[in-house]
Amino acid sequence: MKIAICDDEVNFQKVFLEKLEEYYGALEVEIEVFLSAKDFLEKFEKHPLEFQIIFMDIEMPGLNGIEASKRIREINQSIPIIFLTSHTERAMEGYEVNAFRFLEKPLRKEKLVKVLQDFAKLRLVNSKIELQDGERILLVNWTEIQFVESENVYINVYLEDTRYLIRKKLSDMEEQMPKQMFYKAHRSYLINLGFVKFFNGKKITMKNGNEIPLSRGKGTEFKTAMMNYLRILG
Repeated sequence: MKIAICDDEVNFQKVFLEKLEEYYGALEVEIEVFLSAKDFLEKFEKHPLEFQIIFMDIEMPGLNGIEASKRIREINQSIPIIFLTSHTERAMEGYEVNAFRFLEKPLRKEKLVKVLQDFAKLRLVNSKIELQDGERILLVNWTEIQFVESENVYINVYLEDTRYLIRKKLSDMEEQMPKQMFYKAHRSYLINLGFVKFFNGKKITMKNGNEIPLSRGKGTEFKTAMMNYLRILG
């Protein structure tokens, strides 16, 4: 995932960058900073799909954040734009460009965390995987998948009321999955952390009652994965 920060205050950029790096930790996130809307637009117009989220200061000399966002919307109607502002009275202008959220300066950690959690949930709710079921092509939301079980050259994909048998390797499925949502509990199982009911040290019980074995020595790793999930998506 790649994040853009567009703000003309160098000190604010530094603090903001540190907060984002602290939040995402070891997750694969790249952050690029821009000191002006003009510089950002030059990059964005050439590479409109490079960024997944934009943090845009409203008050900047020259081209301000609202004007820049109107240009962004001419190119990309759906990319989330989060406005940064010291003057909350200007926040209403953001609705003209369908702003995702607003953050007031100086930044409050709890407000930033809430915005990042909302963004993560939005990405996952809108994210789908294409599954080949015989001659049918299925589009399934990642959030619907409770767990995946390996069966020779096939995988069983379990949803709430449905199971699909798909010719696919578990390792290939793992590569496609959102890492913060799914965990490989055992060589034969990938589980959606959002459907975990409880854990007794050896087995993970899912909300539908299924028990998934946890490989020996993975207890601490699983607990860390669960804590990261709850921190980001819970």
